Amino acid sequence: MHFYPASWSATLNHPHLKTIHLTVRQDEPLKMPEHPGSMLRGAFGTALRSLTCITDMPECKKCPLKHQCKFPRIFEMPALQSSSVQAVNPYVIHIPISQVSNPCAEQPHYTPHSHTTHKTSRPTQQATTYNKGDVWQFGMTLMGAAIAETQLIIDAWKLALETGLGTHAPYRRATLVQASCEGDTLYSLQRLPSNSENNTTILDKNLLSGAVHVAKKTKATDADCQLTMQFLTPFRYQQNNRIVSHPDHLDSITFIASLYNRIRLCQDNHNPNQAWDIGYDSYHHFKEDIESLTIAVDVAANHVPRRSNRQQRKMQLYGLQGDIHLSGDAHTIARLMPALRLGEKLHIGKNTTMGLGQYQLILMPTVS
Repeated sequence: MHFYPASWSATLNHPHLKTIHLTVRQDEPLKMPEHPGSMLRGAFGTALRSLTCITDMPECKKCPLKHQCKFPRIFEMPALQSSSVQAVNPYVIHIPISQVSNPCAEQPHYTPHSHTTHKTSRPTQQATTYNKGDVWQFGMTLMGAAIAETQLIIDAWKLALETGLGTHAPYRRATLVQASCEGDTLYSLQRLPSNSENNTTILDKNLLSGAVHVAKKTKATDADCQLTMQFLTPFRYQQNNRIVSHPDHLDSITFIASLYNRIRLCQDNHNPNQAWDIGYDSYHHFKEDIESLTIAVDVAANHVPRRSNRQQRKMQLYGLQGDIHLSGDAHTIARLMPALRLGEKLHIGKNTTMGLGQYQLILMPTVS
């Protein structure tokens, strides 16, 4: 009887990824939507385009200079697609989470493949109003060649915030006060003002660093443990050519196994000459280990409303959100950890660039 090794919760430093933490001071009141990823992505894209595009053509795909322009290489990779490999943009936005639960709190246990809704303490997404002077934070993970464009990307965020955020005009201005990565300051405006009345919403950096929360108060045998994928944003998973919108229709084994394909697709797009070591060399072996575990599903439908400025219309993105619990042999879960921790940075499912499929891992010994 002893605790699980602390090395399981060590920070994941992947040489082909760079996660930036961005701290923002709100200059005008902003009502942050429940799912702000689409708004943040749109503001970033508009600002990046204004800094890089010289033709002002409405579509990158038809632009004669698209292969020399930095905008599509960062924001519109599909416009450059010339191979059979599905194009993946080299960034993922990690949206601000308004509340982070205590990872060491007692967690309930679930029956396999249960879809019952349980009253668990989870990080929440909700519409939040930031007043003038309030401070909040979000993150962004870059891949491959986009890492070399870090300064341009920070400049784009500065411009996006200065121009203003919101789902419609008038947009509400803000200021980027700091950008950092793994303790190094990449940009700093000034020290934040000390004001106890200001609301400060800070994104738990563990959500971006790949750290795994471990409930150290609970003891267990070496043989078994429980790992929870706690989804902080809805995930959109395509199954049989359709987006799964009802919990009972989710094939949880295939969904988790799809993370292998997500990782390999990112690698093929952004580091094709160097394999990302996740401990598995085939989807089959990865899925085989997942199938050996007991999986309990506690998710519910959570649809994401967004407005497409390009299509000038509102739309609903159907998805699921909640917890997926993996229980079983500790050694099997240990083998899966590198891929699952990488997934914390890359997210899982569709629309990851706007923050969907964002999760954190909670590792707990199984109570005997």
